[in-house]
Amino acid sequence: MIKASLPKDLEEAFRRRAMERYGFSKGAVSKALEAAVSLWLRYDYEPQGEEEANNKAFESMRTELESRHPGMYAVIAGGQLVSVYRSLAEALPAGVRHSHRLVFKIGERPAKVRLGWRSTIKPLGPT
Repeated sequence: MIKASLPKDLEEAFRRRAMERYGFSKGAVSKALEAAVSLWLRYDYEPQGEEEANNKAFESMRTELESRHPGMYAVIAGGQLVSVYRSLAEALPAGVRHSHRLVFKIGERPAKVRLGWRSTIKPLGPT
């Protein structure tokens, strides 16, 4: 038996989707949770190469970016800061390609989700 706590909106969305998929009967949420945990257990991902370099660069410069450029958009590629922009449109110009890049709003944090096991949220790529 596993007990877990989820934010109310996430729990409601999960229950709704479970019932849509498995029917409005007893056990629908358990079936959906079993499928979710099975998928999570198959997911084995560690960033490598340029993605890993970009993540390390982000971690090393996060504090400085937050103090100097709050609310602006940053682009990290090739393991270094490309530039800081006022808008997302400027940060994502058409035709510019990288094998991997991070584009993010400085100071914005991803929502934390607690699923009942200990994990670390790592930036895994552009959003």
